[in-house]
Amino acid sequence: MNSARSFFQLLYMGGVILVAIWQLYWLIPGIDMDRVQELMVLVFLGILAQWFAVSFPHGQMSGGFALILATFMLFDSAAAAWVAGLSILLGQGIANRGNPIGATLFNACQWVVAVVAAGYAYQWCTEFLAGFGEAAVGVYVPVLGFAICSLLLNHILIYFYLLPKRRQYPGQSWQDALKWDSLTYLITVPLGLLIALIYPELGYVGLMLLFLPVLILQLLMRHYIHLHVANRELKVFFDVAVYLNDNPQPDQLLEFILLRVRDVFSYHAGVAYLMTGERNAYSPVASSGHYARHVNQSPVFYGEGVIGTAIEEKRPIIINDSKQELRGQGEDGWSRLMRSLLVVPLMAGNEVVGVIVLGELRPASFDDNHLRILTVLGRQTVMTIEKELATARLSHALSLDFLSGMLHPDAFYQAFRELCQNSGKHDRFGILLLDVDNLKRVNAEHGRTSGDKLLEELSALVERYARNGDLAARYGGDEFILVLRQVYGERLTDLAYRLRDRVREHGFLSNLGRPVRITVSIGLAEYPQDAYDEDDLLQAAQFALEKAQKEGQNRVVVVGRKKN
Repeated sequence: MNSARSFFQLLYMGGVILVAIWQLYWLIPGIDMDRVQELMVLVFLGILAQWFAVSFPHGQMSGGFALILATFMLFDSAAAAWVAGLSILLGQGIANRGNPIGATLFNACQWVVAVVAAGYAYQWCTEFLAGFGEAAVGVYVPVLGFAICSLLLNHILIYFYLLPKRRQYPGQSWQDALKWDSLTYLITVPLGLLIALIYPELGYVGLMLLFLPVLILQLLMRHYIHLHVANRELKVFFDVAVYLNDNPQPDQLLEFILLRVRDVFSYHAGVAYLMTGERNAYSPVASSGHYARHVNQSPVFYGEGVIGTAIEEKRPIIINDSKQELRGQGEDGWSRLMRSLLVVPLMAGNEVVGVIVLGELRPASFDDNHLRILTVLGRQTVMTIEKELATARLSHALSLDFLSGMLHPDAFYQAFRELCQNSGKHDRFGILLLDVDNLKRVNAEHGRTSGDKLLEELSALVERYARNGDLAARYGGDEFILVLRQVYGERLTDLAYRLRDRVREHGFLSNLGRPVRITVSIGLAEYPQDAYDEDDLLQAAQFALEKAQKEGQNRVVVVGRKKN
């Protein structure tokens, strides 16, 4: 579907560009070569108009239509089309910080098409009014027809150009752009007419004097639009605050924020990452934009690349051009696709709990204002993340045995049951059930407090054999259990022997000045070799442990076989 949409968009762009090029070629004979110098001055002023164009979330706007209308009134459609095309092509492509070539070329060509069509509208209005008599023929109605045709055709062409992207950019509103453009036309049309009237009398001086109000107009529109965008920012903050009342999960809130940010400024890819259980790793949990699927597949790590650097330094980073700035080069995925990057860590106290990354195809697309908006939204997110972390940490603390720091039996059994129920026929794991052989003697000789400290030391020693994803728990008074993923057969048995020998050789309570030696008995069981059901597996391991204790202790026994 995306490839088909891209194909038709390219076909549409190519069609508009080819039509414009054909029209410009066809209009060349209509250019008065004796007045090329005057036309170049108008092109230069048009470039200035593009340089001071007002950018807003849905595009950009300039007062250059006054020059286009003046050119049409002073010369003809051919001159107006060439001035419009060259002004926008040079203004947006060179002066205006390097817009994408395809978008710049399309913008210039759609203006050529619109101006030529508007010239026909002017001619039709003139001929239509001529039918009502000489007195009825005026300049104002045809000029109005020229302006309306140019305005509507421009927006129709741009609407269909952006149509495939509107689902990716829900904040884009062509109604707003049309409203602001219409307001601009109300001022630029009279200015254009005034330039056309005064230029024959005052020449370049009059042209420059009347072009100044065009620039002033653009500055006023910039102020107005900035106020409008500020209101949009406040609405986004308010919408996020309201959404927080629904107590969303962090990933849901981040997804919502990525979508709402588009109401304020655009980006091509946005991904939010949250801290995982793995140390210094952050996994993608929310994304937005067509290009996001190319960059959100892998986690990011502390200190690695631009994103990892922002996490390490605990500060946001703006990359204006990943192809020019050294720190942006080599960032897998992001810098290969995006020229501009905005990276904002999510800080909970002094801890980075997540990071939001926005990417844009154009260079220099993000500034301090965008950073401020995303930072404020990030702070709203952190409150939810902190709440989620606090709940998770409290739940985790309640699941731990106070003495050993391992899972207590109830929490272990729940986790072990989920593991058994979610394991497939190709999954395998080993169970190691350990019991201290002579703890009663230690308690009798050194006191129960010393016995508890011995168990605390033993739990730390046992837990070293558990990797990320394994289960380690204090199973009873002096019993400990390990569930080791993908550890079975001889590997499981060898690990049990190493643990038994290490316990036997370890000097417990050495820090108290009275080293104690102990031994342990270990029973082993395997999934699915010995049982599929969690209760049957635990019973098999218990049976093996009891067998090791009955046969002399300090032994490892596997269900159905033993070895001293």
